[in-house]
Amino acid sequence: MPELSDEPDAARTRRLERVAANLRGAVRRQDGRETPVGPRAMRTRKKLLEVAEQLFARDGYANLSLNDIAQQSGVSLGTVYQYFADRDDIVATLAGESALRMLNRGADFWDAATGRLGLRRAISAIVTTQWENRDFFSLWETASHSDARLAELRREWVGDFRRSFARSLARGMKSGHVRSGLDPEETARALSLMVSAYCYDAFVADPPDPPLDPEGVIDHLTTLWADAIGLREDRELRPADA
Repeated sequence: MPELSDEPDAARTRRLERVAANLRGAVRRQDGRETPVGPRAMRTRKKLLEVAEQLFARDGYANLSLNDIAQQSGVSLGTVYQYFADRDDIVATLAGESALRMLNRGADFWDAATGRLGLRRAISAIVTTQWENRDFFSLWETASHSDARLAELRREWVGDFRRSFARSLARGMKSGHVRSGLDPEETARALSLMVSAYCYDAFVADPPDPPLDPEGVIDHLTTLWADAIGLREDRELRPADA
């Protein structure tokens, strides 16, 4: 079994938070200078992001220009350039906000001793964010192939999520809550990819009609995860396992 990194989960999370925060940092560019965004300018910036997200969902990444965003927002193209360098800069900002939402909901932490309820909370953080931002996740998938910042955020997020769950699996195996004999890293890779790929397919690429209930998706994925790793509740442990 490969050795897992000794880097604390909290340290990895802080690193991911820095990457996301850098992407969504609010500055205004004017006369070759960057200045922090004040309250009024922040409202303009927020409106631009909201309009851009709506237009990306409606028209797609390839068919949308900054000029389209400016016109729909009722501002000049120059105003858009004061806040965002290009189209990918807007996508990067939206991606950073989505990553932070998942972190704030607890997507990067799970303790096997909390059983299925704790596992469900972690999976719910991911599924709920992907459901609420399903149009954006399609955009993020496309745009990350052309923007190094987005690719970095995806690598950091996927890697942080996988390593955190790998460490949780290893601890669960040691405590007897997870069945022995698993490779924590590869199990975490397979199961995390199952969650993300399932959500992308069910919510974005090939959604059924009527749409799936996110709560049902969370329950389904929780059951698949729990069965795959042989998750046991505290009451199911024998004294020798504790």
